[in-house]
Amino acid sequence: MPSPSDPLHITGHEQSWSGALAQATGITVSSCYQCLRCTNACPVASFMDIKPHQVVRGVLLGQRENLLACSSIWVCVSCEMCSTYCPNEIDVAALMNRLKNMVMEFQRSPAEPIIAAFHRVFLDVLGSHGRINELQLMQRFQMKAFGHGYRPPREEVLRDLTLTLELLRRKRFKLLPEKSRAVAEVRDLITHRIKKAQP
Repeated sequence: MPSPSDPLHITGHEQSWSGALAQATGITVSSCYQCLRCTNACPVASFMDIKPHQVVRGVLLGQRENLLACSSIWVCVSCEMCSTYCPNEIDVAALMNRLKNMVMEFQRSPAEPIIAAFHRVFLDVLGSHGRINELQLMQRFQMKAFGHGYRPPREEVLRDLTLTLELLRRKRFKLLPEKSRAVAEVRDLITHRIKKAQP
């Protein structure tokens, strides 16, 4: 992302991407006047390489490559505080989600592979059963994270194991996933949402 003092050269390609994204999402970023309320409201802005108001500006300027390569879209927890506090009602959280979906759709290397792995596993489990089975979700995620080179500390493994056993004892976890009767509808919804992220 260029600094404010750097000259920007906007090409027709960048403008067309920005316009296509706006058309696909229904979000008009041109009304943003950079008041920074979205960034000030964000609980994880301090962990982002590109702040929420800069993401909006980047979309407006068609900075596709910078946005798809940044960590911010993965660090975002989708709490929607940014969208709530925006005086012009720009859905910043939806933009973040759309950019995440685009990275997955275009099979790019995400800036935060462990977080991206969780997103993929979540959608896979949801698409398989039509609902989330927490035990299967965490099993698959741990395998994916291990494949990306993540090795949790021993204390974390013991803590998670203790919590899992306690939840099983209280019957808060189901060992076998239950399939929703609407699994086909859920799968179609996931596919439809990802296809809308293609600009």
